[in-house]
Amino acid sequence: MSLRSIAENLQTYRDEAGSRPVALDRVLGFTCIRAWVYLMFVGAAASSMTWDGTPLPPLFYVVSTGSLCATLFGSALAGERFVQLMLHPAARVAGPALTTVGTLLLASSAADTGAALACGVIGAATTGLGSGIIDLGYGELYRNEPPARTTFEVPLAFFLAAVVFSLVIVLPPVAGCVTCALLPAISGWILFAEQHAWSRKRRATVLPIDFNLKSFAWRIGVCACLVGVADGMVRAAFLSSNNLSIHVFLQWPLAGAGLLTMVIVYAAALLGSEASARTIYKAAIFVMAFFFMLLPVFTGAQDVESVLALAGYGTFNVLIWMLLAEISSNYRLSSTEVFGIGWGMVTLGVLLGSLAGNVVDTFAPFTPQFLSLIALFATTAVLLSFLFVFRESDLIELTTLADADAQASDAAAPTAPTSRSDEEPPRPRFQDRCLEVAAAFELSPKETEVMILFAKGRSAARIQEELFISKGTVSTHLRHIYQKMDVHSKQELLDVIEDRDRPAPGPSRF
Repeated sequence: MSLRSIAENLQTYRDEAGSRPVALDRVLGFTCIRAWVYLMFVGAAASSMTWDGTPLPPLFYVVSTGSLCATLFGSALAGERFVQLMLHPAARVAGPALTTVGTLLLASSAADTGAALACGVIGAATTGLGSGIIDLGYGELYRNEPPARTTFEVPLAFFLAAVVFSLVIVLPPVAGCVTCALLPAISGWILFAEQHAWSRKRRATVLPIDFNLKSFAWRIGVCACLVGVADGMVRAAFLSSNNLSIHVFLQWPLAGAGLLTMVIVYAAALLGSEASARTIYKAAIFVMAFFFMLLPVFTGAQDVESVLALAGYGTFNVLIWMLLAEISSNYRLSSTEVFGIGWGMVTLGVLLGSLAGNVVDTFAPFTPQFLSLIALFATTAVLLSFLFVFRESDLIELTTLADADAQASDAAAPTAPTSRSDEEPPRPRFQDRCLEVAAAFELSPKETEVMILFAKGRSAARIQEELFISKGTVSTHLRHIYQKMDVHSKQELLDVIEDRDRPAPGPSRF
């Protein structure tokens, strides 16, 4: 990879991200909710966010994670009805409020009494529901951002969340509980008061491009469950065989793993923008398989081993979030359906992995033969996922829009979505809306081609290949399109296409 290619990739990132490539408040908000997840439910019985520092019983982890799965899957099934609910301020406030109150209830549930058990169950259920609403809110935000911004912000937020985790767990128990309870409140304030998630202005007014959600759900779901179970089993065996506590295992290695994930993601984006998702996926699978295979020989409590144990699965989670955001952005799909299904499957995989880890713990202390058997099973699971379930070719299909698919969508899409009221005006198909906008702003035929491909998620390099023009010509066309439409970023261009705060075209836009 030459320096010129790296410079071109940086320029592509600037072109796609627009004049404001990073929203620090959005990164801070996403960091807060990810840090809360690390502190509360990074693993069964891992949280000690109680007033006296006593670890929470595994039951509460299962209840909260189950509640989170139910919230994510339920929102996807409800679809437009869930979005309509979230348009009400009280429903949006419920997410951070339930999470904060549930955290305080869990902090009071460590005692071995009936009242403490009731507090714990209620707190676990409410944290799952509230954090699910917050997760879906950030999915809605990133659905409306160019993938280039997501690529930069999401790994950074996961890394900063790991740093926050490492700092908070060394605080005295009361200070740690209060800080932990404040994190979802801060995240919710940024999400709804500053970033205006589920605002009426952000609602799409065009039909989405054709996409097979059932196939997507099956592939993501099976892969996430296989990888989650493998990671849970190996992690439990690693901790037990090295006599490590969960907090020693996570405290600084979690931040190191987040840093390694950032390096992998940013390097993939810089060195090969067209294949960055595939590169990240292969790197995550390689790191996991490498650690799994070497489980029988990892007998010392070395930080590098702990970082490797966390980095592969952490990178996998970052990739899935980025992939969900890119799919919903490129295909103009409902973020509630995409993140509800996709992140719900990842959460289910985490839960199954935790349960599998508990089963493995019952066989401790482990013989070398049993450790080798766990390593074989885990490595086989992730390789099966990579080779047969969620393959590299599937990533290409999910992140690349074919013109044939768009044309098929134009031919088959109904004039109005079934979930909307018959009294509302029908929404135009995406391709038709692009042509309407091009005509309104007097774009040339070639500019129209470039604008449509760019709006569908193609990068500048991809447009260059499809239209057989130079990259400089693509940049020139995009600059002219931005000038004529009076926009300054890809998101503003999509807002015009989706008729959100659309400026009236006039003869001066040249």
